[in-house]
Amino acid sequence: MIKLNQKTSKVNHSKFSKSLLEWYDINARNLPWRIPPELTKEGITNDPYKIWISEIMLQQTGVKTVQSYFLNFIKRWPNVIELNKAKEDDVLKAWSGLGYYRRARNLKNCAKTICEKYNGIFPNCTEELTKLPGIGNYTAAAIVSIAYNKIAFPIDGNIQRIVSRLFEIRDEIKNDKTNLLENLKEIFSQKRPGDFAQAMMDLGSIICKPANPTCNSCPVLKYCLAHKNNTYKSIPFKTKKVKKVAKKGYLYIGITDCKKIILIKRPNNGLLGGTICPPTSEWKVNKFPIPKPPYEGDWKVLDNRLFHSFTHFELELKIMISKVKHFPQNVYLEPLNDYTLNSLPTVMKKGVEMGITSFND
Repeated sequence: MIKLNQKTSKVNHSKFSKSLLEWYDINARNLPWRIPPELTKEGITNDPYKIWISEIMLQQTGVKTVQSYFLNFIKRWPNVIELNKAKEDDVLKAWSGLGYYRRARNLKNCAKTICEKYNGIFPNCTEELTKLPGIGNYTAAAIVSIAYNKIAFPIDGNIQRIVSRLFEIRDEIKNDKTNLLENLKEIFSQKRPGDFAQAMMDLGSIICKPANPTCNSCPVLKYCLAHKNNTYKSIPFKTKKVKKVAKKGYLYIGITDCKKIILIKRPNNGLLGGTICPPTSEWKVNKFPIPKPPYEGDWKVLDNRLFHSFTHFELELKIMISKVKHFPQNVYLEPLNDYTLNSLPTVMKKGVEMGITSFND
């Protein structure tokens, strides 16, 4: 990493905060889990439950997608007490399409702990919050700073990028997190920590984007070393992505005489854990396994194949479909309608839609 001398890297804390917060007061994004700055300045605080739900949803998922999921989720379970009463299967169905289903199961477990151990009130310190299921250092810091307006440092991708450019940190972020944190502490607002954290997130989303940042619109441009030295396009430094592994398998769509689809609950451990969806074969690396449909029937393989990209691998599924008369009692029988389709994980929804189209033809 290129070390910066003290005079070059020093940022005037109060002036930086003032410039950024003045910009945020006018340009803050209107998000359903957020109290606008004109209210937070009057002492009105964000709901820690809503901040928690939004931050868990925003892991690996963009703001635009999350907003509709968040509104539906909050409408159904408006507080942690109601979420604690919910059935896990219902929470997983509401989560369908967001992926990483362990997050949804952790929400249920966390809600239970908060209700039983903390009387339904979220802890207001990162040490206690990180003891809860599914809450790591970032989410804990986000709740503490945004909901409780206390000093904490929620370092998301936007904040990482801004600090890296601001101080011209050329090393890969994961190799120098300590330096990143120390530089963030140097500029963090002591008076409005919650608004400051959200202002940084908004600045990264609106202006200091990964590619083609609109630097001329930046309220803190004069403090940015990467812009001054014309290195912002290469900061933060990223290593080349490793090619994903290819996995292959079968999706089994069984339809009853009553035109209901046969679904099962996947084991809690593993990918799509705990979700209710059609059964599949194992997913083998680079080759299809021998097909073994789970029920008796006249199984046919569709000509079309289903392709889906996960974080660490690419999946290719052959779809098999059949009418099924005999099946175990512990399966789920659901009508073939939009509600059922929308409750399935994205990859399964795509496969069932392909299968139904062929079945009806």
